Amino acid sequence: MKWSELRRIAERKGWYFLRRGRKHDIYAHNEKDYRIEIERHDSQEIKPGLYYKLKKQIGF
Repeated sequence: MKWSELRRIAERKGWYFLRRGRKHDIYAHNEKDYRIEIERHDSQEIKPGLYYKLKKQIGF
């Protein structure tokens, strides 16, 4: 999966853009106590371990 696809899924699940980091965009959710970082390398593939971690945090 590419970073751009993950960003679209996260936004559909209720995550919203909070601020821009150095190499990542920081997303927050109204019902979650934590934030997630999504890289801005849209066309690159996500490494498997990081993908499963973000998948669990996003909730899909």
